[in-house]
Amino acid sequence: MNYSIETIPRFDKDVKKLKKRFPKIKEDLSLLIEELSKNPELGIALESGLYKVRLQNSSIPTGKRAGFRVVTYYVNGDNLYLVTMYAKSDRDTILTHKLKEIIRDEI
Repeated sequence: MNYSIETIPRFDKDVKKLKKRFPKIKEDLSLLIEELSKNPELGIALESGLYKVRLQNSSIPTGKRAGFRVVTYYVNGDNLYLVTMYAKSDRDTILTHKLKEIIRDEI
């Protein structure tokens, strides 16, 4: 079953900012979106439908561990939102309560 995948404004802003440094980010994201359309619960479950997915950064071939992190929000069995994206080199993690605020404000 394929799921509907939508982005929120925060995610679009994050990708635009990262694209300046990592020109192959769109290709990396297209592969992730293909995987997510088949399995919306991909990644590490955080809580309340939030998942954190590791994504390889093909602009700097270092593997998934040092690549990107994409936070998704899976709701009601058929809606999947791309919430935020960051480079592991920029930030270690993002707190769950902060993610909930983003969801509350933008979805």
